[in-house]
Amino acid sequence: MISIFLNVVLPVFIVAGFGFALARGFRFPILPVNLVTLYVLMPAFIFTSLLSVDFTSAEPLKIALFAIVLTLLMLVVGLVVARALRLDRVTTSALLLTAAFPNLGNYGLSVILFAYGPPGLVVGTVLFSVQTLFALTLAIIIASSSTASPAGALGQVLRQPASYAVVAALAVNLGHITLPAPITSAIALPAQAAIPVMLLVLGMQIAASRGVEEPRLVGAAIVTRLVIGTLVGWALALALGIDGLARSVMIVGSAMPTAVFTTLTATQYNARPRFVSDVVIAGTIASVVSVTVVLAILSGTFSLL
Repeated sequence: MISIFLNVVLPVFIVAGFGFALARGFRFPILPVNLVTLYVLMPAFIFTSLLSVDFTSAEPLKIALFAIVLTLLMLVVGLVVARALRLDRVTTSALLLTAAFPNLGNYGLSVILFAYGPPGLVVGTVLFSVQTLFALTLAIIIASSSTASPAGALGQVLRQPASYAVVAALAVNLGHITLPAPITSAIALPAQAAIPVMLLVLGMQIAASRGVEEPRLVGAAIVTRLVIGTLVGWALALALGIDGLARSVMIVGSAMPTAVFTTLTATQYNARPRFVSDVVIAGTIASVVSVTVVLAILSGTFSLL
């Protein structure tokens, strides 16, 4: 288990540490880096990754079904937890954001790459792409449920460039379109920078932490995402008959802490952004242990000794 931590989890946090140092030591602003990631690097990464996926096989469909059903199941879990804690409507929306949307982007894909190599990254990218199209839309609707109209929520979704990258990649892939070499080479360059820059953004997000404001509520949200989310994802992968490398990637994806984009969404619609941010940051730190344990169990090397 120690070797998994050293070779898979620790490198992720070392790179994130560079972003932490930039933000804390040099007061480097996160907004420009985030915009470059959102509008250039991530769309390029999604586009190039999906071009190599064989969508004629059953596996991508199972992965897509897994992502959608997992999100819906975790929304149900979040509602049960919110009811048990007697949360108000706005806090319930915030809790649903933290429960249902794991960080498959700047954290999950990095761990999957280190753990399972390029083949695992292809599977993880399909999972992340479905989240981009489905979960991001749902997250905006949840966060804006008390402050915006459905049309306004849809407008926000249509502003997300990664969604267009998914649609374009599917059109090129399924249409068997051959792009000119200069175009594919130009898109491949920023795609290669996506994962390391996303990790820098993660570190900069952690650097912005102001301490946990509501530790009991934040703790409940973290347990919901890291523990219950992993168990639900594991059971769902078995129920859908997903096996081999894909099953491991699905389970690791479901074990991720809350996605960073939920903080931005909660802030935009005033859905308890401080609480959501606390869950993102504290959950990411706690996942150093939980993700290592999940990877060790999947590899058959877990031991308490």
